[in-house]
Amino acid sequence: MSQPAPWDRAALPSLVIPIDRTFEGFLGLEWLELTLASAHVHFEVRENMKQALGIMHGGIYCAVAETVASIATVHAVWKDGMIGSGLSNYANFLRPITEGTVDVKAALRGHDDHEWTWGQEFRDERENLCALVDVTIAVRPAPQQ
Repeated sequence: MSQPAPWDRAALPSLVIPIDRTFEGFLGLEWLELTLASAHVHFEVRENMKQALGIMHGGIYCAVAETVASIATVHAVWKDGMIGSGLSNYANFLRPITEGTVDVKAALRGHDDHEWTWGQEFRDERENLCALVDVTIAVRPAPQQ
């Protein structure tokens, strides 16, 4: 059974735009786990996530990885009045995904007061490792509302 979406948690900021009207909503992530050092999501490959040759577009991997890393970081730093946003995103594509459910596990590699770095593995339904994505999130003071 999956946990509620992370935005339902008191440890994260209130939404300004409903998820279903955002890019995150387009990705359709189902959150399975969110801790201070890890995150686990999965999502279904859809035709509008593919390039013309029928494989999932590389930008989807990067977008999912940055979304997961950003939310996981904010989950840890929001209580301290901080916010996180993408600083760098580096992907290695090992094998294409054409259909089915993609499983993504993120692990915190390390952090300091200003940056958090996450390593993420993307696997297909057969548990083949398909991509490795490293994302660094910049941590800065949250804007005053």
